[in-house]
Amino acid sequence: MILDHAAVTHPGRIRPTNEDAIGSLVPERPDALRKRGAIFAVADGVGGHAAGEVASAMAIQDVIASYVSPTAPHAVEAALTGAIQAANARVHAIATGSDADTRGMQTTLSVLVLCGRQSYVAHAGDSRIYRLRGATLSQLTADHSEAAELVRLRLIAKEEAVSHPRRSVLTRTVGATPRLRPDFARAPLETGDRFLLCTDGLWGEVHDDELADAMALPPTRGCEQLVEMANDRGGGDNVSVAIIHVTDAGSPAPVPATVRLARLLAGLRGG
Repeated sequence: MILDHAAVTHPGRIRPTNEDAIGSLVPERPDALRKRGAIFAVADGVGGHAAGEVASAMAIQDVIASYVSPTAPHAVEAALTGAIQAANARVHAIATGSDADTRGMQTTLSVLVLCGRQSYVAHAGDSRIYRLRGATLSQLTADHSEAAELVRLRLIAKEEAVSHPRRSVLTRTVGATPRLRPDFARAPLETGDRFLLCTDGLWGEVHDDELADAMALPPTRGCEQLVEMANDRGGGDNVSVAIIHVTDAGSPAPVPATVRLARLLAGLRGG
């Protein structure tokens, strides 16, 4: 697998601090890249809560470290699930601890793993992951906010949710509960796919067609253009962007011997 990627985070034009965090790990060793793939993540410390910047940075650090840990499960889904729960457990433990400076802190978290010609998404909150395939832009995550829930219940239109007063009231975040119930998704990966990870400081200001146009640019240029657009339209929130181009999707990940044996036994049993 060959990837071209870039990321930019900016505090915006209004807020004095940046509560967003963004991170990635693309192994340099081909064998590690084949086995574990590449991981990208974005987080947005929840506004109005203490130490949002601590929560977002901690979530990014922990989810990546846990996912690539030698003790993590071999299967991507299991490793990603464990990594999300590890990040949530640490943020929640500190958020419910004795330190008043970090009590109550929470964060969104959206994670993308590319491995074995598959894309894997894990998500909580209202940061987003998009995929551009050809001319088709798809949002791979569903916002966990009260406004988004109203859209899903068909009580308001999708267009109304962008400016709805409950848009920023989140229904699922990292750190809010001892155990998180994130969304997971998996889809085939194709050469030429382009991915965008971003916080609401971007998608709240920039339209989908503009996102697609920027994703078609070289990643660094695309990230810089999107951040500039968000700031030109007020920059009222922190904005973070990562763009990944899949130059070559590579070959499928090798199937572990234990999985091959299980499949063989299932076939022999007729199941």
